[in-house]
Amino acid sequence: MTSDYIQSAMLFVQVLALLGLTWYAIETSKIRKAAQKQVQSSLDLIRAATDQVEGTSKPCLTLWGGLREGTDVILEMHGAAGNIVARGDGNSYVVQNIGNGVAINVRYHFTRENFPEDRPMRYVPNILASQKVSLVETLGGYNGEHEVMFEYESIGGRRYTTSIHLNHHVMTTFEFREIRVRA
Repeated sequence: MTSDYIQSAMLFVQVLALLGLTWYAIETSKIRKAAQKQVQSSLDLIRAATDQVEGTSKPCLTLWGGLREGTDVILEMHGAAGNIVARGDGNSYVVQNIGNGVAINVRYHFTRENFPEDRPMRYVPNILASQKVSLVETLGGYNGEHEVMFEYESIGGRRYTTSIHLNHHVMTTFEFREIRVRA
């Protein structure tokens, strides 16, 4: 009977050990899941902080403009609806950074309605906040409907694009967006 008793005791100890290991595995799994959630929360906080910093130093490029003649606006001269007309420096278009940060590696491209790829991409190394820079494109070279697209980066490495449609130098649409890089 002692051997049966010893075997029963050993079985009981083994069952307790198995239950203990199972409990330990479950608790360890809970701890791992909680740690993963904490890491994800920390990453979300870092992303939010980075977004806030970027928001205070984000560039935004547009063409330098001025108010259009009131009667031209009311009459929509040349079929152009809008009250801002592109201004020039001499006879050249001028880009202006209306954002809070430096725009770096600026590439831009002008297109005309009938000639979608008639001009090459051009490059400006940087445009400081509130700075205006004359471009090589002349106002006289673009009458009728045309578009300019700027692609640039912030000092934080984020990429942006601005697209401006013009009709007889009147700014008719303006689009600013961040180019999201998929990971």
